[in-house]
Amino acid sequence: MLWSKMEWLNDTYNWLSAYVGKGWISFAVYIVLGWLATIGIGKLMRQLTQRTPAHTQLLSIITKACRGIIWALVLVQGLRGVGVDVVGILGAAGVAGVAIGFASQTALSNLISGAFLVGESSFKMGDYIQVGSEEGTVESINLLSVYLRRADNTLVRIPCEMLIKTPVRNLTGAATRRIDFEVGVDYSSDLTLVKQTISEVIAQQPQLLNSPAPCIIFKGFGESSLDLHIGAWCQTSHYHSVRYEFATALLAAFAAKGINIPFPVREIRQK
Repeated sequence: MLWSKMEWLNDTYNWLSAYVGKGWISFAVYIVLGWLATIGIGKLMRQLTQRTPAHTQLLSIITKACRGIIWALVLVQGLRGVGVDVVGILGAAGVAGVAIGFASQTALSNLISGAFLVGESSFKMGDYIQVGSEEGTVESINLLSVYLRRADNTLVRIPCEMLIKTPVRNLTGAATRRIDFEVGVDYSSDLTLVKQTISEVIAQQPQLLNSPAPCIIFKGFGESSLDLHIGAWCQTSHYHSVRYEFATALLAAFAAKGINIPFPVREIRQK
């Protein structure tokens, strides 16, 4: 029974070889093997990502690199089986690659910058970052560029070279974040009462943290106000909602205590 099946497979192979050619059969086999290998690599990397979510971007880049290497080997071996002079093609590609290399220095710079970004791990997918005038949630990190999803749901591509040369502000890189307000009160205000009122508001906000301790700092005498800096900490995930509630409570407390936030005053004299 087994021998008859092997004979059938051998006859089928000989028939295909006669009408299609052994080279093309080998080429098809290499394509199937490459496809199966890429599927296996993808499953393995997904399992590693679930076990080590902190290295998601690194594993994603490794997956893409492995797939590229596998398909390059598949094409080389498959073309050799068909009878294509791969060595000659690679030689010509090498000469063309030198010319292309001079014209693609920016791409090479982005590639090197991407490798540095992956090694540094200064931000990861899902973080909210600011780069120059752009800001958004990191959606993907590649060797050439990083994609940000902005608040209006538009996608922004930022070259890795720009991320190396420009200061990057990671707004969600830590578990806690400080809410900062610059406040000016009227010159007739009692600073002791002002500080006491702000402290009471901070104590009444359940989502503001006691550690690190909040701060109330007198900054100086402004043109039309006594300037103070207020800083209080909260969980990063609740930052925007807590900031709004904190500001609303401050305004209500100032109004209740008669503390005035003055408008800029300008005195114009005419002869």
